[in-house]
Amino acid sequence: VAQQRLLIKGGKVVNDDHSVVADVYVEDGVVQQVGPNLNPEPPTGLIVLEATDKLVIPGGIDTHTHMQFPFMGSRSKDDFYTGTKAAIAGGTTMIIDFAIPQKGCSLIEAFDTWKSWADPKVCCDYALHVGVTWWSNKVKEEMKSLVQNKGVNSFKMFMAYKDVYMVNDEELYAAFSCCKELGAVAQVHAENGELIAQGAKKMLAMGITGPEGHELCRPEEVEAEATQRAITIANAVNCPLYVVHVMSKSAARVISNARREGKVVYGEPIAASLGTDGTNYWNKDWAHAAAYVMGPPLRPDPSTPGFLMNLLANDDLSVTGTDNCTFDICQKALGKDDFTKIPNGVNGVEDRMSVIWEKGVVS
Repeated sequence: VAQQRLLIKGGKVVNDDHSVVADVYVEDGVVQQVGPNLNPEPPTGLIVLEATDKLVIPGGIDTHTHMQFPFMGSRSKDDFYTGTKAAIAGGTTMIIDFAIPQKGCSLIEAFDTWKSWADPKVCCDYALHVGVTWWSNKVKEEMKSLVQNKGVNSFKMFMAYKDVYMVNDEELYAAFSCCKELGAVAQVHAENGELIAQGAKKMLAMGITGPEGHELCRPEEVEAEATQRAITIANAVNCPLYVVHVMSKSAARVISNARREGKVVYGEPIAASLGTDGTNYWNKDWAHAAAYVMGPPLRPDPSTPGFLMNLLANDDLSVTGTDNCTFDICQKALGKDDFTKIPNGVNGVEDRMSVIWEKGVVS
């Protein structure tokens, strides 16, 4: 293959510390030079891209996606091809997806399964977090093997989805301890699964079956309580903690406060929580309302997106993912008579960078 040489001329190069008008010279996908008026030799075979009045930025990393994920009686609509194609269209050049084993199943097998789905299809770089959905010595050994042999460095524990993925406090303590030993990042889906299960029963008994029931049975204190509990448990074993999809003001405050106390905790708002709100669950059009159903839910308080964006801007919250886990209207309709059966998930992998730009930079 002939060597690929690319010169991007006259754009404003945006780095983490400053922006500067400069040319960028790339050889075989690797940036070789950044500076004014570059003239790489020889001029033959050089592709020149004119970038005057444009921004030249690093590719984005979406820290949280679920492509072709078997979940809630269905499978998410984006596979690793359409999902990563959308990512690239939106300026994201790497996704981190989740290999999630069923309870009692092998973590390594889950990792290999997801890798076999992704490898033939991906259009961009990808990595895998691995879910810890149960606990035993075998799980501990497999975590060690994944870190040492497969390059995995993050594990996600669920405090919600009772009887499916949820682990209890004792298992969290063990998993966090293991992450600490291995030098891996512990991630949590922070919601109180017991309270959600009870709340859902209560809603259905009252005859509330629509998408609004989803938010009503998992109000934001359910998220804040679990976030506080996860931070407390992680702190007890000195393990850095990463809280995925921070959806509410109260959970975000818990994280901000913990960081002020010197605890090592990172919060991840998502494109949806920064870009829209949960008033949509009360929309008269069932299909519209169901499209917004995800766990934790978007919050009905319309000032939430602005609040989260401010915290992201001042580093109280750390990074933005999307939790991209798309279901079409026919799949969402599995829950047309019972909100607990609506597959949870929204889009975002293509929109994330533009949402941050629109809400966090231009504004």
